[in-house]
Amino acid sequence: MKIHKKIFNLSAWLAALAVLFIPGTLNNDNKILRTEYGFPLRFLTDYHVSNSNGSIWFISDMHINVLIYFVNVLFIYAGIHVIVYIKKRLTKKSVE
Repeated sequence: MKIHKKIFNLSAWLAALAVLFIPGTLNNDNKILRTEYGFPLRFLTDYHVSNSNGSIWFISDMHINVLIYFVNVLFIYAGIHVIVYIKKRLTKKSVE
């Protein structure tokens, strides 16, 4: 099976940009307020704590799960691949 690099690159960018353009889910399960981002699976968690140990870093209270990010990339890759396959089948059928 051949991996299409352009489709894989596009799916990686779409998974990363989903954090910016798709709203996150606000959770307050165990008294720690957090927002989770990502599509279709949540891979970035931003913890809202009042005292962040005096850190000046923007991402000091964030957790990024890289494995779930790559699973998102694979889901998006499969979805784009199916859409391209269906488009090729429909255009091939209409030509005949």
